[in-house]
Amino acid sequence: MAAPTLHELLAAIRRLPIDERLRLIEQAAHEAAEDTPEPSHVGDSRAPSLLGLMADEPDLVDQMCSIVYQARGTTRMRTVDE
Repeated sequence: MAAPTLHELLAAIRRLPIDERLRLIEQAAHEAAEDTPEPSHVGDSRAPSLLGLMADEPDLVDQMCSIVYQARGTTRMRTVDE
């Protein structure tokens, strides 16, 4: 048996008495809130530092910095209006 479509679900919900509809909506909202993961940095409006995220990879950070400095030295990053 195939899962009901959204339209079929809505039609079934509309056939319920209003108090059961409201209880169903409240329960669905409650379950959705419980299933929604919360960010790990709640209350901290600052974004995590890229260097902090790579604290365990100092060689990788050094390599990235080297590549960036080379690119800055050889590439014109933006046009200059004259």
